[in-house]
Amino acid sequence: MKILNLHGFLGIADNKNYYALREMVPAENIISPQMRYKDTSPFEVIQILSDMVDSDDFIFVGQSLGGLFADKLSRKYKRPCILTNPCYYPFRLELITSSGIPQEFVEQYKNIAEYEKNELALTMCSDSDTVLPDNYSDCEKLSSEVIRVHGSHSTIENVGAHFNEIFRKIKI
Repeated sequence: MKILNLHGFLGIADNKNYYALREMVPAENIISPQMRYKDTSPFEVIQILSDMVDSDDFIFVGQSLGGLFADKLSRKYKRPCILTNPCYYPFRLELITSSGIPQEFVEQYKNIAEYEKNELALTMCSDSDTVLPDNYSDCEKLSSEVIRVHGSHSTIENVGAHFNEIFRKIKI
């Protein structure tokens, strides 16, 4: 099994999810690229990430905006994804739209937005998320299972324990 771990909009490759995953999976089985979302079109991001998928045993993990792309890859490759506070609709989020990102990218995010449930998506949604405070209802609409967890947008308490629980559910 390989894991493709995707950070959020202004995040870093070795984020909290990465370190929690390293406790469970050998480092050589985790790909955690540093993405430049602000400078890369969503279509190009999907292509870059798709080029990293070199086998049929991937699990996609995504935090915030990385969750949008993990969900996209999950749907494309029909593999599970684990999402932490996913940002399904970045074109609605002022943090992104006012960041200087090209308007063309914002429009592309509108075009790739999902409105149907992903039966392979398992999501952790924080109870104290100030970046995406009303995200729980979107997560319920778009994920097969949503776990309400304690923590903020980028820091979920006991994230490793939650990953372990989810891995057992998807029989890893």
